[in-house]
Amino acid sequence: MIIYFDSYCKMCTSSSIFWKKIDWRNQLSFESFRTIENYPKAMEESLHVYHQKRWFEGFDAIIEVSKKLPLMWVPLPIMYLFKWIGLGDFIYKKIARNRRLVPVNQCDHDGCRIDS
Repeated sequence: MIIYFDSYCKMCTSSSIFWKKIDWRNQLSFESFRTIENYPKAMEESLHVYHQKRWFEGFDAIIEVSKKLPLMWVPLPIMYLFKWIGLGDFIYKKIARNRRLVPVNQCDHDGCRIDS
């Protein structure tokens, strides 16, 4: 599973670092979409995950990541409920629209990085 995160977003980078720490089975790989030449503009608006030849975006991407991380299995049923009633996508989009990019004194000119 490849997680394409926004390295210009401290919240996105922090979330990816957290997921990496709890990925005990090393099933996740992380890549800043900012390092990809001619990346799809949709990646600027939401998290993208590529897994088993399929793309997942936004709240669906978070659910897919959570399915790979045993610690995230506890809130997973609630996430599915939120997805079903539309609240998950609503909250995700609200947060994504209001996030801050390139935090001052937090990242270098290439964005924030996740150490290997």
